[in-house]
Order: sequence, then structure tokens, then C-alpha cells
Amino acid sequence: MRNQNLKVVISGGPGSGKTTVIEILKKMGYFCYDELSRSIIKEGKSKGLENYFLSHPKAFSEAIFEGRKKHFEQADQKDRIEKNPYIFFDRGIHDVFAYLDALGESDALWKKKVLAYSYDLVFLLPPWEAIYTQDEERMENYEQAAYFYTYIESIYKETNIPILIIPEGSPSERTAFIIKHLSAYD
Repeated sequence: MRNQNLKVVISGGPGSGKTTVIEILKKMGYFCYDELSRSIIKEGKSKGLENYFLSHPKAFSEAIFEGRKKHFEQADQKDRIEKNPYIFFDRGIHDVFAYLDALGESDALWKKKVLAYSYDLVFLLPPWEAIYTQDEERMENYEQAAYFYTYIESIYKETNIPILIIPEGSPSERTAFIIKHLSAYD
């Protein structure tokens, strides 16, 4: 048995069902960190930036990086949760690099920054057109979401973090897949 909580990232392209799964995990009693992008996008819109990420990708990414880094550090300081010793992250630090890389805005310094952090396990949700929807904060079309996914998958494959691909299914089935596979990594 580990002395610390297991740090688990749930990531994938925009609109692939990550947040829905995170919400189910919360209801089941798991500790979860929410995605930060939506609040930063809203903040940018309040300052007149219609698409903060595209207009200022490095400033946007820095804000996301700092928030995710804070979550990561808080998770390290959290006492072991005996009943459910897993801490879930709706996206991880590595996603920051993936998005910058997809835009051609990444560099070696950004890569070094994100690779300084490691999670215990990553679950990826591939693009799934049948459930994809756009909204006020998710401005990408499905093709763009699928494009970003390739970069997300790529950066996590560069790490030595175990990756499991979550198959299509209902939110409950996808959550059950995660729970089933957690014990192998504890």
C-alpha cells in the first residue's frame, strides 16, 4: 500500500466527456480538482478577449500552468485518503504543452516545465463526435478538438506515466472502467 494518494489525470480532447466523469467521481466520494480553463476563458471574455487562448496563447497557458501546478502541489500535501486514496485532475499540467505545441507556440523551456511533473496514471478519453458539443467556452469545432487530442496523447506518451484509453460508453460505464483499473496502480 502506498503512503501517498495516487495522482490520476483524466484528459482528452475538448468535449470528450472528461468533466462528466469527474462529476460522477466526486459524487462517489473521490477528491477531484476541476478544470481551470473555463474560468480563465470567462475571465478573458470579461476583459474583451473573445478567445483568450488563441489571442494570447502563452499568457493563457501560463495562467493554466500556475493553477494546475498549485493543484499538483496541494495534492502532494494532502493526507492519505484511506477510503479512496486517489486524487483526480480534470486535465494535467502536460496538457498545457500539448495545446501550445498544437498551435506551434511550444518551445523547449515549456516542455521542460511540464515534464518536471509526473502523475501516477493517466486516463485518456479519445474524441467522440456523437457526444461533442460547442458552448460559450468550448469554441473548437469537432475537427479541432480531435486535432488537439493528438497532441495531448503525444505528450503523455513521452512521459513514463501509464496511460489507459477509456472506451466509448455511458458516463457510468466510463467511470466504472476507471475504478476497475485503479487497483492495479495502487
